[in-house]
Amino acid sequence: MNKPLVTVGVAVYNHERYVQQCIESILDQDYENIELIIIDDGSLDNSFSVIQAFLEQRGLPSHVHLSSRSNKGMCNTLNEIAKKSQGKYISYIGSDDYWLSNKISDQVTYLETHPECTLVHSNSSRVDSQGQFLKHMDYSGRDNSGNLFEAHIKRTGGINTPSHLYRTSIFNDIGYYDPQFRFEDTDFWLRLTKQHSVGFINTTHTCYRWHGENLSGQDNQIEFYFDELIAIYEKNIDDPALRNYAVNRMCRKAIARSIKAMDLNSTKKYIAKLFA
Repeated sequence: MNKPLVTVGVAVYNHERYVQQCIESILDQDYENIELIIIDDGSLDNSFSVIQAFLEQRGLPSHVHLSSRSNKGMCNTLNEIAKKSQGKYISYIGSDDYWLSNKISDQVTYLETHPECTLVHSNSSRVDSQGQFLKHMDYSGRDNSGNLFEAHIKRTGGINTPSHLYRTSIFNDIGYYDPQFRFEDTDFWLRLTKQHSVGFINTTHTCYRWHGENLSGQDNQIEFYFDELIAIYEKNIDDPALRNYAVNRMCRKAIARSIKAMDLNSTKKYIAKLFA
């Protein structure tokens, strides 16, 4: 098999503790034809200097493109990487996460031999801030391949975001990431799975770092989590019955969370939306 070019994108923001391990795991892939685009999105810590020092130590490979600028947010940074990409395939990695060495080679082989699939994903290990194993993110027993649009909505499965690889041609079809959302992957996966088939490899390829800064952590939920997911569902679900199901399900979860937090205003807001 000829080895098509794969773009790996890293949007870096305040991950000086983890970013060297992230970059090293990309450079140590057993797949040879990779372009690595790293954009520091206005980090307030020493992330950029950590990356610079590490790349200089490695000899700054020619296929690595590193830049830094003021903060523009995750979606704008992902889109900037996508527009610079020259690869047939693209994968993004959180700057606090890391990969096993066979991640790209296994997934490219899959997509090259399954032209009907736009994206392939696999399993992950959830690790803590020290890299210690916490949980296996195992999608083998869930809806993991084929048409996954409803699986994402009903939470019966879907795409394991930290493990994806997809065809860059998808941007010509569904557009780029939507900057109005901080949960950029949920909106993008719904647009992708509405029209395209997904493949799955039942093996662990990635390590997803779980710490207090994760957006989907409980401390963030009442602040914006539920409102954002409701807006994503209202944007992407055309069928009224399925849209009502998704929005009402999220409202019920928001009510339960608000009551537990003794947040009366949020409780009233979601009860009103549930019965609107």
